[in-house]
Formats: sequence, C-alpha cells, structure tokens
Amino acid sequence: MDWMWRKFVLFGLVALLSGLFGMPAAAAPIVASQTCHASADAAETYADLRRAPDRWMCSDSEYDIGPESLFLRYRLTDPAKPRAQSLVTHASPFRAITIWVVDESGKVRTQRYSSASAHHLIDGPMMVLPLPQTPARPRLVTVRIDQPWNKTIASEARLDSEPEGSGWDMGVVVAMAAICGMLVVPLLLNFGFYLVLRRPFVLWHIVMVGLMLVETVIGTGFIHIGANPDAATEIAINSLCFGAVAAAGLMFLVTFLEPDALSPWLRRLMVGCAPLVMAGGIFTALPIEALRPWSALGIYSGISLAIVIIFIGITDAWRRGSKLVSFLMVGWSPVLLVGVYRIGSYLLPNARPTESVVIFQLALAAEVLANSLGIVIRFLELRRERDLANARATELEGVAGRDALTGLWNRHSIERRFNDLFCLGYRTMAVIDLDHFKRINDLHGHAVGDAVLKVVATTLAEDPEACAIRMGGEEFLLLLRGPGSAERAERCRRALSTRIAAAVPGLGHVVTASMGLVEHDLSGTLDVEFAVLYSHCDRLLYEAKRLGRNRTMRERLTGFAPELQLRTG
Repeated sequence: MDWMWRKFVLFGLVALLSGLFGMPAAAAPIVASQTCHASADAAETYADLRRAPDRWMCSDSEYDIGPESLFLRYRLTDPAKPRAQSLVTHASPFRAITIWVVDESGKVRTQRYSSASAHHLIDGPMMVLPLPQTPARPRLVTVRIDQPWNKTIASEARLDSEPEGSGWDMGVVVAMAAICGMLVVPLLLNFGFYLVLRRPFVLWHIVMVGLMLVETVIGTGFIHIGANPDAATEIAINSLCFGAVAAAGLMFLVTFLEPDALSPWLRRLMVGCAPLVMAGGIFTALPIEALRPWSALGIYSGISLAIVIIFIGITDAWRRGSKLVSFLMVGWSPVLLVGVYRIGSYLLPNARPTESVVIFQLALAAEVLANSLGIVIRFLELRRERDLANARATELEGVAGRDALTGLWNRHSIERRFNDLFCLGYRTMAVIDLDHFKRINDLHGHAVGDAVLKVVATTLAEDPEACAIRMGGEEFLLLLRGPGSAERAERCRRALSTRIAAAVPGLGHVVTASMGLVEHDLSGTLDVEFAVLYSHCDRLLYEAKRLGRNRTMRERLTGFAPELQLRTG
C-alpha cells in the first residue's frame, strides 16, 4: 500500500511539473530590458553619473540598494521593435521613481511617480509606470528609483510596448489560478481531518497551506482583482507569510514524522529555531528606513536557517528508517531548491536577483500535493493504530473484567456497567450463594469445588435475558430483565441441584443454593445505584440462610423520589 501511494505521488508531481514548467512567465511585448545600472547618493544626479562612466554596471548583476538611489538606463537602438510606452517591474516598495525619456530629436520629457501612483497588474506581481510621451520615438530612457527596498525592482524592470503594461500570458494565469484553487482543497481536507483526529501536525499543515494561499493570492497579483494594496503592504504581508510558513514547516516536520524518526536534540533545535525563522519575516516587514538596505536579508536569513535545519531533519529521519519522510523528500525538494536559488540569486553579487514567482508557485503546488497525500497516509496509520489500541484495550478490559475460572463477568466490571444495564431494563437483581460449599472443598478438594462452580456459571448464563456475574467464592449475581424475571431466577436456582448432581457425580449429597432477590418497579423514576440494590439482595440472602437455606427471599422496590418504599413478596 505504501509503495502504491508513493508511486502515485511521484507520478502526480512529474505530471504537474512537466506540464507547467514549460509555460512562459511573461507576455511577448517586451521592448527592452535594462542595459546598465548604477547606485547613487541622494545628492547625486544623472548628470553626475554621466561624468563617471566607470560607476555604471552594464550587466544583469551586482545590484546595490544600500545608497539612496538606483539608476537604470535603457538604450533603444533597434527600430524594428515596437515603441516603448511603459515601465514594468516587480511590485516592490519605493519612495519615488523618476523617468527621463530622450527621443530621436533630442527632446527630453520627465515624469515623477510616487509609490501610490503605481498601477498594479492583476496578471502577475508587477506594477506599471507609463513613460512620458515624446514627439518622436524614444532613444534613451533613464529611471531613478529612490529608496528601493528590494533589488528585484531593478533586476526585473523592463520597457513594454503596451501603455498599461503586460503581465503573464493566459497559460500562466490559468496555471496560477489553478494552484490557488488547489490550495483550497487540502485546506478544507485538513480541517476535516483535524475534526476527526486532533493531531498537531494537521493543525500546522493547515497553518502552512492557509498562509501559502495568502502568499499566492498576493504574490501572483490576483489580490488586485478585488483590492488595491500598495507594494509596501504586499511585501510586508508576504514577508510575514514566508516567515510563518517556514516556522510552521519546522513544527510540521517535528509533529508529522514518527516519534522515533528524529533525534531528541534535533527536535528541540527545530522547536527552538521556529521563532527565530518567524523573526526574520517580521524584520523584513518592518517599514523602517534605517533597515531598508538590509531588509530582505531578514527573511532570507530566516528561510536559510529553516532550509538547513529541514535538510538535516529529513536526512536524520531517512537514516533512521522513517516511512513518512519520503513524502517530505518528494514534496519539499522543489520548494527547498527554489528557495536556495532565490536566496543565492539575491545574495551572490554576480547573480541576477529574481523572485522566480512562477517556479516557486509550482514548487508550492508540488509540496501541497505530496504532503497532503502524506497526511492522508499518516491519518490512516493513526486511525489504524487507534483502532488496534482500542481493540487491545477492549480485549484487556475483557480479560480483566472476567472471572478466570468461570468466564463470567466479575464484580468490578458489573459495577462499571450497572447504570447502562439498569437503563436497558435489567432491574431485577438476585444474589445466589451455594449452601455449605466449604464442605465440598474440605471433603473432595478444590478441584471438585471448581467443577461445581463451573456448572453453576453455565446454568446461570443460559438465560438470554440475564447477565450472570461471579461476585467471589461461591456467590453469584444475576441481573435480569423482561417478563417473569423473578420466576426465571427462581427456576435457575432450583435447577442448580440437578445440574450439579449430573455433572459432578460422587458428591454424596445434594448441593442447594439460597437467593436474595429484589425487583425494581419498572414504573419507578428513581435511579438506583448498584450498592443500593446489592445491599438489599445481600440482606435478603442472609435472611434466607437464617431461615434454613435452599430458599429465596424477595422484595419489590418502587422508586419514588426522594425515598424507597419496600413491599415484601
């Protein structure tokens, strides 16, 4: 069964990733990506940078957002391409963006935008700023970004031929929408699991999937279908979601795997590092200008810590022979690889910073698919373990609640079940004691005495509407229901002599029994405790013994709150 599920998971992941990774991430009408970029202080201007050509980096790497401003330069030298009409870049916080456009005639047009004036697309995590209009075709476009909070605002910037900008093509939009819908299914499924089996790993996966859904809606730009938050709010929410997802991932790993799948010190390390990972997301979400150059390092440091610990945890669980770790290996491998790629592309100076949104969302889809199936397997295993435990408990309870010699219920078990039996109509109680039983043991030995007791147990258990109990020694108890319960109990008592004589020959005398019997009036409304009825039966039994044995003394109890009324029968 486990191999079948694992093959199914692997097949599903291969189908998902092979079908979606081939989709293009952006639409076609890109006029130009940036050709050069440079960082500058607040007092420096574009003219100052033109006089220092060595400060321009004409490669798609080594972005520096430490200074106050970041300049981008585009040279439009290909007349065959469409006319550039807008600047499209990754949605990221900034204080202001100034765009200069120089056309073929040498005329210059300038436009300055605040963060609030940027238009956000709904078909991708991008924002659009229209270029200043010039009489002739643009030849040179220069962009100044003041107080950028993320390198991707520069690395993913491009000129677009559409005035309103263009985002993902329809195939990618449909794929991202499908991922959003796919995240809802395991979220509801996990809620159902948690209602049935309240295990912490289900709750942590609910937190993970719920935050993934929030991050996906924001990270894909779909949130702008119904709302229009600014880039700073989006980045803050995304950072908090990333940190919380990574922290919840550590807790999910600790609680999902088998109890012996991780070293104790590693479990403690994961639990202790979860708040640190979350703190990285909080650090990045803080809108403090002094933290701006290092803001992204907070979430990347937290994610890096989580990736290292998760890798160590998965390796340790695999080494210890965990059966569930294969789901984590299959499901988390794409997410961990994309995470390492994103962190490396941002921190390494010679790499191009990128959000890799499409690939990351596909990796999330793989994670949810594999881990959700893993939760189903874990749920089935836990349910099977619970059923086995309940069966063992019932079996042990049955052994502990039975008399070892006769197989009848013992006093402890009937005391626990008396209220239920009473409500089911077992309202006639009879206490039966063999007369002069000690003589049998003294004359014939305990083995013969045990044989007599077994005959008594067999005889008393023959009534289908009676529960027979061995109270101890030669004393038995009957609980009966149905019409004529007292008369049936009396027939059982009288039958004992004949049955014992037939089954245990050579006793030399007839074995008789005395009985004390109480009937509780079925019309009574007062609940009676076991001790109450038993004390009445025991008193009547001793009365039968005193009057010469081999007889029954009976009474009827009628329940009228708050006192019992007795009638002797």
